[in-house]
Amino acid sequence: MSVIEAVILGILQGLTEFLPVSSSGHLAIGKYTLGMHEPDLLFDVMLHVATLIVVLIYFRHRVFLIIKAFFGIFFKRFQKDYFENKRFLWGIIIASIPTAIIGLLFEKYMLHYFNTIIFVGYALIITSILLVISDYFQGRDRIDTPRSIIIGIAQGIAVTPGISRSGTTIAVSTILGIERQEAAEFSFLLSVPAILGAMILQIKDVTFDNSMLVTYGAGMIAAFISGFIVIGLMMEFIRRAKLKIFAIYCLILGLIVVIFL
Repeated sequence: MSVIEAVILGILQGLTEFLPVSSSGHLAIGKYTLGMHEPDLLFDVMLHVATLIVVLIYFRHRVFLIIKAFFGIFFKRFQKDYFENKRFLWGIIIASIPTAIIGLLFEKYMLHYFNTIIFVGYALIITSILLVISDYFQGRDRIDTPRSIIIGIAQGIAVTPGISRSGTTIAVSTILGIERQEAAEFSFLLSVPAILGAMILQIKDVTFDNSMLVTYGAGMIAAFISGFIVIGLMMEFIRRAKLKIFAIYCLILGLIVVIFL
């Protein structure tokens, strides 16, 4: 992999991680187009580290409050923070449980059998259908335990390449009646334990090559910059518009992959 290829894939990861269009699907298509048919787990892990840092920085205030709320479970001095933020804290914890179970049980199976380029195309079409359906729902509710469980299950299923994690969790949240702004914020915060868990699972299988340090670093920087730009735009878009435009994009891209690749 050259530095230019790493930057291209990094930009692709950063742009699509926070858009409801499947970053894993786009990486698969990008690697296929560049003629990269061998998996590179270390590079994928480093790209996810870059987008994880984006989430932590962009939502730093909310992340800080959630951390304080967690300590409020054990320490009296943080109890005020706990009661003010327990909805997000327990929502993330509860939703992460079914995600982890599904990820542990089915990730290797899905990656082995469904990580073909044509399946990515069909999965993108499924994503487009889900996004269209979600636009017919306008919720006003907040995150609660039953909804968190369902959203966690949806996120676990989205380990499938081509099924958008953010798109699935936002769409399912909206269908369940959650207000769109809260659905988006919860989706991105929920990605933190999901990405950390995936990194822990993958890191044991990676091999480090010092000669690729600059190449991988360039990919990380590209993913961070593009991701930081997109996450703010996506949050603003969620407030003002619907997801149908992304559904159209996923449908067109999915059909192109299925028919031509």
